[in-house]
Amino acid sequence: MITLMELIFGNDDRPTDQRPLQEIGVKYNLHQEQLHRVMELYLQAMLKGLQDNVSYGGLDALMDALGRNKSEEFLKYPHQIIESKAVDNGNYILGHILKEKDVSRDLATSVSRRTGIDQDTLEIVLPITATFMMGRLGLYLDDIEDSQKRDTLLDILQIEEGTSLREMIVQKQKQLYGE
Repeated sequence: MITLMELIFGNDDRPTDQRPLQEIGVKYNLHQEQLHRVMELYLQAMLKGLQDNVSYGGLDALMDALGRNKSEEFLKYPHQIIESKAVDNGNYILGHILKEKDVSRDLATSVSRRTGIDQDTLEIVLPITATFMMGRLGLYLDDIEDSQKRDTLLDILQIEEGTSLREMIVQKQKQLYGE
């Protein structure tokens, strides 16, 4: 099982294309260690938001969004990850994950305090991180058989088998689709 962090940053068994991260770092004058720390903090919040959304019946919406995922394009052409279209795309994603703009601002403020990085920079890096995350999720799931995508996504979101949350989601799927 791969975690969201491993999916984003890669690991020894599954290296990832680092060019988008390099583009972000250069554009916003962040060393790779700084960028990793910022993205880790953001991804923790996004993971929680995704878990909450899925627990309230949002698994299908997330699967649909990943199926229509335009975020992948920003990773296929790494220079595009820092363009305004990627920021707009990320803000759209954040609207679904974090729900309110104030939550995004508060998150950037918190990460700024924890890292010492300028909040204005972090407010731009946040939606880019959302675009990056959805792009990586989409690319990863593209290589998974359709019948395994839901379980794989639940695994990545750390909604483990045997938990009441996973059982609730599986039960809801059975009710909706007679699976």
